[in-house]
Amino acid sequence: KSFHTLSRNMDKLLQLLDEAPSIMNGKDADAKSAHAKKVFSAMDRLNEKQMVETVDSIDQEPGDILLKYVYRGLEVASENNAALFKWQAKLTEKFGTGSIIRVLTDRKTV
Repeated sequence: KSFHTLSRNMDKLLQLLDEAPSIMNGKDADAKSAHAKKVFSAMDRLNEKQMVETVDSIDQEPGDILLKYVYRGLEVASENNAALFKWQAKLTEKFGTGSIIRVLTDRKTV
């Protein structure tokens, strides 16, 4: 993959995280599912180095939102679970256990 493609993939994930609060505030389950699929697709396009770079580049709020998507993805066993646990570990490393508590106690879902 070229650097331009990798950068574009990271930018796409960050854009989706920026859009997430408006989706989370809604009650449309289909819209939430469609947005989650886009987020998972963007996450899947990043290798481990880009995952680290992405997490390193975000602030707490988008980090918490990303962790919500990680937990949503872990609700169902799949071949992506190992990658999702890597995302969870990196997010927790950066934002601490407070991020986990914020995500699990927030009523707004993704």
